[in-house]
Amino acid sequence: MHITSWRNSRVLITGSSGFVGRHLMSFFRAQNAITLGITRHPVHKESENVVDASNLSSLHRVVKDFRPHAVFHLASEAVVEAGQTHPYETFHNNIVSTLNVLESCRMLSVPRIIIASTVHVYGDAPLPYREDEAARPSRPYETSKTASDLIAQSYADSYNLPVLIPRFANIYGPGDTNATRIVPKTIQAIMRGEQPTLWDGRARRDYLYIDDAIHAYDLLGKITEQQMERNRIYNFATGTSVTAKKLMEMIIAIMKKDVKIKRIPPPRTREITRQKVVWTKAKRILGWSPMTDLVAGLSKTIEWYSRSL
Repeated sequence: MHITSWRNSRVLITGSSGFVGRHLMSFFRAQNAITLGITRHPVHKESENVVDASNLSSLHRVVKDFRPHAVFHLASEAVVEAGQTHPYETFHNNIVSTLNVLESCRMLSVPRIIIASTVHVYGDAPLPYREDEAARPSRPYETSKTASDLIAQSYADSYNLPVLIPRFANIYGPGDTNATRIVPKTIQAIMRGEQPTLWDGRARRDYLYIDDAIHAYDLLGKITEQQMERNRIYNFATGTSVTAKKLMEMIIAIMKKDVKIKRIPPPRTREITRQKVVWTKAKRILGWSPMTDLVAGLSKTIEWYSRSL
C-alpha cells in the first residue's frame, strides 16, 4: 500500500506524549488522518491510549483493533543520562517495545512501520556518519537503540516487512520541556535569571529543528515500494555541527542577555566529542533537505518559551 495522502489514513504513534510524538500527533491531525497515540503519560486524552509498549498483549490488542496503515514507533527512553543511571530499564524498555511493535505489525501485516533511531548509535565510528557505516555504541542508551535497529532490520529482511529506520541528529524546537537537554535547559535557566551550566563545551553536535524532523517522518511514511532499499536506514541532520559552548553563546546572543556560562564538574563518561552526519541518501530518495538553520530554529524556540513559560 502506497500512502499519497494522510486524509482518512489510520496512523498509530507510540510515545505520543513525548516532545517529538506531540508534534507528530499535531501534524497528522492537521492532515485529517485518523490518529491514535500510545503512551504511558497521555496528553491528548481523546486520541491517546495508556499502553505500555513493552507489554506485547496490550500493544497487540490496540494494533489489532485500530488496524493502522502506518505505525510510527517513538516510544523509548529518550534521555542518554538515564541509560547511565538505569541501564537495565533502558535496555528493557527500548528493545522490548521495539520487538513488540515489529511482532504486532508482522502478525497484522501493517503496510508501513517507522522505527525511530538516533545518529548517536554511530558512536566513535569514522566521520562522517553514513548509513552503511557499522554502529559503534558504548553507553547503554546508544547500545539499546543499536540493538533495536538490528532487530528492525532482521524483521524487514526475514519477513519482507516494510520497515524504515530514521536516525536523527539532536532534535530541538518549541514544546521541548525536558530540562536535561541543552536547548531547553539553557533557555529556561536564562529566563529564570540564572547562569546556564556547562561541564566541558567542546563536544560538537548536529542540531535538527523539529519541523524538519516531522517532514522526514511524513516523507518516510509515503515512500513507495520501488524506493525501498535493503538498507532501511536514513540519516536526518543538517551536516554541520557546533560545540555545546557555541550553542549556549548563540542562545544568549539571541535572547540579548548579559549572562555568563557557569562551569560545573563533568557528570558524563565516554562522551563522543564530534559528530558529522551525511544525509544525502534522504535527499536522493525522499527529496528531503533541512529547511531551518540553527539561528532561525533557536529564535523560534526561544519565542515559544517566552510565550509559554
